[in-house]
Amino acid sequence: MVLSLTNTQVTFDTITGLTDINLKVAPGECLVLCGKSGCGKTTLTRLINGLIPELFEGELAGDITVANMDTQTTPIHELSAIVGSVFQNPKTQFFTMDVESELAFACENLGLPREEMLSRLQEVAALFEIEHLLQRQMFDLSGGEKQLVAFASAYMIQPKLLVLDEPSSNLDFTAIEKIKRILLKVKTLGCTIIIAEHRLYYLQELADRFLLLVAGEIVHAYETSEFLALSVSQREAFGLRSLDLAQLPQKELTTEELGKLPTLNISDLAVRYPKAKTDTLTIPSATFLGGQVIGIVGHNGAGKTTFAKALTGLLKHRQGQISRNGRPLTVKEQINLSYLVMQDVNYQLFCETVRKELLLKAGKPELFEEVIEVFQLRDLLDRHPMSLSGGQKQRVAIATALLSGKELIILDEPTSGLDHYHMTQVSQMIAYLQSLKVFVLIISHDVEFIQQTCSHLFQLDHGVSGELQRLKTDERDVYTYFKDNFK
Repeated sequence: MVLSLTNTQVTFDTITGLTDINLKVAPGECLVLCGKSGCGKTTLTRLINGLIPELFEGELAGDITVANMDTQTTPIHELSAIVGSVFQNPKTQFFTMDVESELAFACENLGLPREEMLSRLQEVAALFEIEHLLQRQMFDLSGGEKQLVAFASAYMIQPKLLVLDEPSSNLDFTAIEKIKRILLKVKTLGCTIIIAEHRLYYLQELADRFLLLVAGEIVHAYETSEFLALSVSQREAFGLRSLDLAQLPQKELTTEELGKLPTLNISDLAVRYPKAKTDTLTIPSATFLGGQVIGIVGHNGAGKTTFAKALTGLLKHRQGQISRNGRPLTVKEQINLSYLVMQDVNYQLFCETVRKELLLKAGKPELFEEVIEVFQLRDLLDRHPMSLSGGQKQRVAIATALLSGKELIILDEPTSGLDHYHMTQVSQMIAYLQSLKVFVLIISHDVEFIQQTCSHLFQLDHGVSGELQRLKTDERDVYTYFKDNFK
């Protein structure tokens, strides 16, 4: 067996992370860890790759072996030579300033000859289709590009076991299909793969088993055929996402009272980063209406996050105008009008407790009780935000945005780390904002969430915008749109 866990338990202070884990994984097998946010998926991945207890302190009981090596006694440098890891937040695993150096870093640590490193680098860059990124600086990459680089870096060591924690979280539709193809190739080469994931639709052909975790326990190990046979109600009861995007129900749209809705107008907008010779973003013209929920879509690196920063005043535009109800806005007014939930929410969690975080800039404190119930935050109110799981942090950040009372709310990949239940709750709260005629823009690659939530799509392609597209239930669904436009 490549991996074996026997009667394994992990406890952090007084909190039990995992209980009675028994698992055996054969060479070349692909396992998917699934379950609600906070169920223990990430903890189990950290147990497998040795980060618990090497980096994350906890009381560990039971036996864990990887390729016949005891993870509790084997030095981490020996374990890392056979286990490749991609973390939930890829930025936490980067060590160098440019992509080429990052890919080579693990091989340098293993002391591989220069010729072999260069050979592997060329092969992996070609496999992951990132040759065009090799000379780029890490800080200049989009979230999705960083995810691809992290994946490629993990594969540079030619691992026996590959552990991926939500590898699709920052990837666009095309990149997810690419990752699926790459994983299938890697699996045929004999590599064992363990994936903790909320998005399940792309894993049907890849997975051999789906392990369902509830409150730190593996409650069921499904063969793929068994898992695919689960009814929609069974799947949703476990907090699991859709398995077939083509069959998703579309959000029903209401008739807009155009004359009464507030407007946000963009005209001749151009954004250029310092030292750049060309504009990063160009928006000739666009008009958004309060009450619309607009999905900002495009490939990784298309300029979606740049667009969000320009709208919120965090990035000054070189030319053009942003107006509300026909009146041009100053940068200060843009900042006061808007709230941006960043792709990496760790950058905007400041307080000592979740309660203080939610109330720090609450413009609508009267919604506090409703929001904490909807997002299931009551039991977390006295926890430090940085002690939460990725999905729990995401819920806190989105709840803070909803409580802010801002007129323009932009959510950058809001469903990263969210299970089906909490994705649906976010969608319902956005519908509440829609009823208040708030401007809501959602940057996302999550087809399931977009189809459930958005009324319009606004596509960016290499920093240039297209026209605002209204989604109609009888003419177009998001899945078809993505298949037709992201190839």
